Amino acid sequence: MRWLNELRRRMHFSMHTARYDQDLAEEMRLHLELRAAEKEADGLPAAAARAAAQRQFGNTTRLHEQGRDARGWPVLDALQQDLRYGFRSLKASPAFALTAVLSLALGIGANTAIFSIVNAVMLRTLPVEDPRALVEIKQGEMAELTNPIWEQIRDRQHAFSGTLAYSEARFDLADGGESQFAQGMWVSGDFFRVLGVPAFRGRVFNKYDDRRGVPALAVISYVFWQRRYAGDPAVMGKILRLNRRPFEIVGVTPPWFTGLNVDRGFDVAIPIACEPLLHPDRSALDSHSNWWLNVLGRLRPEESFAQAAARMNLLAPDVNRATLPPDWNPQDQAEYLKNLFALSPAARGFSETGSQYRGALFLLMAIAALVLLIACANVANLLLARAAARQREIAVRMAIGASRARIVRQLLTESLLLSLLGTGGGFLLALAGSRFLIHLLSTTANPLDIDLSPDLRVFAFTLAAAVLTALLFGLAPAFLATRVELERALKENARAATPGASRFDSNKALIVGQVALSLMLLVGSGLFLGTLRNLLTIDPGFQRQNVLVIDADFQQASVPKSQRVRVYGETIERLRALPGVVSASSSAIVPISGRGWNGVVQAEGFNATSFMDGLAFFNRISPGYFKTMRTPLLVGREFDAHDDSVSRKVAIINESAARHFFGSVNAIGKTIRLERPRDERGAPDLYEVIGVVKDAKYFSIEEKPTRTIYLSSAQDDDPPPNIAYEVRSSNSVERLIPSIQAAIAAVNRDASLEFRNFETQVSDSLLRPRIVAILSAAFGLLALLLAMIGLYGVTNYAVVRRKREIGIRLALGEQRSSVVWLMLRGVARLLLIGILCGVAASLAAGRLVTGLLYGIQPNDPLQVGAAVFILALAAGLAAYLPARRAARLDPMAALREE
Repeated sequence: MRWLNELRRRMHFSMHTARYDQDLAEEMRLHLELRAAEKEADGLPAAAARAAAQRQFGNTTRLHEQGRDARGWPVLDALQQDLRYGFRSLKASPAFALTAVLSLALGIGANTAIFSIVNAVMLRTLPVEDPRALVEIKQGEMAELTNPIWEQIRDRQHAFSGTLAYSEARFDLADGGESQFAQGMWVSGDFFRVLGVPAFRGRVFNKYDDRRGVPALAVISYVFWQRRYAGDPAVMGKILRLNRRPFEIVGVTPPWFTGLNVDRGFDVAIPIACEPLLHPDRSALDSHSNWWLNVLGRLRPEESFAQAAARMNLLAPDVNRATLPPDWNPQDQAEYLKNLFALSPAARGFSETGSQYRGALFLLMAIAALVLLIACANVANLLLARAAARQREIAVRMAIGASRARIVRQLLTESLLLSLLGTGGGFLLALAGSRFLIHLLSTTANPLDIDLSPDLRVFAFTLAAAVLTALLFGLAPAFLATRVELERALKENARAATPGASRFDSNKALIVGQVALSLMLLVGSGLFLGTLRNLLTIDPGFQRQNVLVIDADFQQASVPKSQRVRVYGETIERLRALPGVVSASSSAIVPISGRGWNGVVQAEGFNATSFMDGLAFFNRISPGYFKTMRTPLLVGREFDAHDDSVSRKVAIINESAARHFFGSVNAIGKTIRLERPRDERGAPDLYEVIGVVKDAKYFSIEEKPTRTIYLSSAQDDDPPPNIAYEVRSSNSVERLIPSIQAAIAAVNRDASLEFRNFETQVSDSLLRPRIVAILSAAFGLLALLLAMIGLYGVTNYAVVRRKREIGIRLALGEQRSSVVWLMLRGVARLLLIGILCGVAASLAAGRLVTGLLYGIQPNDPLQVGAAVFILALAAGLAAYLPARRAARLDPMAALREE
């Protein structure tokens, strides 16, 4: 306990420093008076006695400092002293302090904002019990499993202490008309137990709640409880209608649990066994080919990751045989039986944002880091210029005994103080900036609710950025500032105590680095802006303007399967009759919706060499679809009313499919065979090609032309309970919503409807390239501004150093234009070197961003040339201003000042 007593003693001294300093001073004064009195008693005069006593006693200031060191913490005391001095020094130079702090705040704030998002979607673990023990169970490369596979794992596995399954869904809270969606989850009975999530109110599910035929129950989230029920404590037992089916609420989860999806929280969780209630004619519960469940396991305390994987793969053959899809062909069944399980860590949950924007986020972090480097170079330049102004002060301190190490420590403390102030401002900017970035990433169809609250990892990153930046911009100026020639520095009106050439060479190196990095960012922003321009101007094969998409769900509308084609067709006719409607149609898949349907095609006269060679994508459409989407028909005809269930099956293909399957031969009249889905019985369907249309984008605007085959919706012998209608209007599509609702209600008022502007949907699909382009352009402009400030500073510094020379030149009759060129000549050399380095670095780094570009090469000479021109123009302007001021100096005033 000796160290504890020592700690307590030093803390006591620290809290009463003034009193102990006063006591020590009084004690030393008494010692000096007693010794002086003894000297006087020996016969010395009073003045001589006091001087002799002082010499014998020693330096009182040093003794005072030694006493303070003995009772306190010398390092902390020195740091406190340095901080006080640093604050006074920065307060005396507000312009310098404000410029430096603002530069650092922008750089550190940008890095922290992007790191906050990376941390939230890629690094932060789930707020559940021991999240690092959670692993995801996959079958081969399939991240999602079928329910039969899940049931086998649930009932037969011994590798984990517990397993769970879940899938995301949207549940409609409305009883008809326009949908009101709640974010939902299908969960297994042990979902909450395995995660270690207790009930905040009521109870959570158990394994007996997830059995077929049990009552329909629901557990709601804390946020949904507050939003919909205002935190009513009597909510348990109330009925919540989901897709018009009643579910009894049995519990509320704690506020800290928001589900396994990092991107958004959940509102309602219901057992997987209730799935047939909401999908009575297309249930996935017994489907062997519907992969929709994420399965997780919790490792046993005594078992490793590898041991659990080995145990699961011992179980794989039995699971495969028990879940073998009976309607697959023999070759596919043989491949299925070879499947093994794979495990992956699941501590961080699931995030589509993290996977979809992973490359973009790391790219933006790299760009922000380059901006911070430029900001550090700027502050270093400012510190070098400031060191020149403080050369006499530093020389005096060294002349009276301060060591070089002590001065360096003081200057580094000032740098750290600047960095901390910039970090404080940057952290506030990051809080707002990260939320702004999430707002940019959110869309109407995919709203994000990511927890961006700072944690220890974010604080550690910010603190590390503060210390690193302080060292980056503070070390070199601190060491150069202490290389002082004392004799010259202490002379009155001395111009240079710090070796000018060395210091100025450091400035030059920093400027070259700033120019090179700024050019890299400008080239990058030009490439991403060019990519966005190409994507916005590309012909997608349809016209996105003035089209309203209506997702209609007839699942709960009691429309028999045999009547769906008639109901869908009658609805289209009513939509076409509405005032302001140019055309209307329906489709199974709306372009750029993220949904797709593919299959293997056997085309007449075509022999596929591989699975991918015969692959094509499909869509079922009504007559009038191509008119509504404005997709040109190239040859043949479109679907019409005669293409119904009793007529010969027909198909329309796009030009890529026609070229791939039939080459230069006319595709009209040719036949194609379409393999039925794996879980459907029957022989392949035979279709006759009746038309060829222009290529249109299917999944995304960035994709290459996709082989697409369009089938008639009237010839679908198994029509789905949901369908999408496209309505083209002559003006604003939103104005048609009330009349569209009435028209569909006239056919069936129980249909659930969701409205989307097609133009907005296509625009949202370009979110990633748009954000990368906007942010890279913003960072590029910021880097350009910082480079201009640096060039202005170094030119201005050169003018101050050479003021006497300039005065002499002007007095001797040199032209002012020559003086301007004299000052710009050195800047031009720095600019040229920086541009050459920047071009080389841009070409080398361009290969890293090729995957994010579209329709443009990373070494595009036009983009590089434009960036060089913009940088040269901005740099020339920044250097010209102080050069012009130098040329306008009054020669006599400049010489008198010297």
